[in-house]
Amino acid sequence: MPRIITAFAILASLVMCACSQESIFESLIPKQEAALAKELVAKIGSRDFSAVEEALNPDLRTPDLRAKLEQMAGMLPQGAPKSVLVIGSNTMTRAAGTTYELTLEYEYPDAWVIAAVTLERSDGKIVLQGITFTPRARSLAAENRFTFEGKGALHYIVFALAVVIPMLVVYALVLCVRTKMKQRKWLWILFIAIGLVQVHFNWTTASWNVQPVSFVLLGAGFAKSGPVAPWIFTLAFPLGAILFLVRRRSLQYHEASLPVAVAE
Repeated sequence: MPRIITAFAILASLVMCACSQESIFESLIPKQEAALAKELVAKIGSRDFSAVEEALNPDLRTPDLRAKLEQMAGMLPQGAPKSVLVIGSNTMTRAAGTTYELTLEYEYPDAWVIAAVTLERSDGKIVLQGITFTPRARSLAAENRFTFEGKGALHYIVFALAVVIPMLVVYALVLCVRTKMKQRKWLWILFIAIGLVQVHFNWTTASWNVQPVSFVLLGAGFAKSGPVAPWIFTLAFPLGAILFLVRRRSLQYHEASLPVAVAE
């Protein structure tokens, strides 16, 4: 019994440690660098090109830089944006310094613009290494929202498996706990609780990939890496649950019945 309790405690700890993906994403955003990236985009929008050139890596200050900045400024709609959201953040640290790749989404009344800004910190100084604008017809949140509209049969199959697999695993777990067994029950509980071989399915693009050497708690899950990122469904084969249900009868412990004396 103590081992069974320990096994459940481990599983409960894993579930409790599954923090919100969005909270984790927010905590990983470098606040100072994100603020500088927004400031540089604003400088381009207001055509304060001198400030942008000053922040840029000297090696990138080419003769046609001012013309490029003018072209970029023309890609930004007039007026202040309704909102600015950090939708991507990647930090890479090397011996020479730290590189920050930040992606910002600007919402305007009738348009959206994605700004990709690369900054590098070295010797206590931050320089701009690159910046690009990409106009979009709608927000990434709208593109990547969870919906069945326009989805095909594969989406419905993935969604059904994401519901059925955990239900099967939980059913097998409950049955395992209630079953008197000859072998170590706590090992079966751990085996049942995880699904083997992960399959990741992108809900927006319907693309998928397989990770053969991996496992998933309860055999399925879904998450997104950022506030506007696509939903990624994760499925795994519930081998432990299936094997237990198939072998349950042979694993059961039956107490031997005592002979009953017959009175003469």
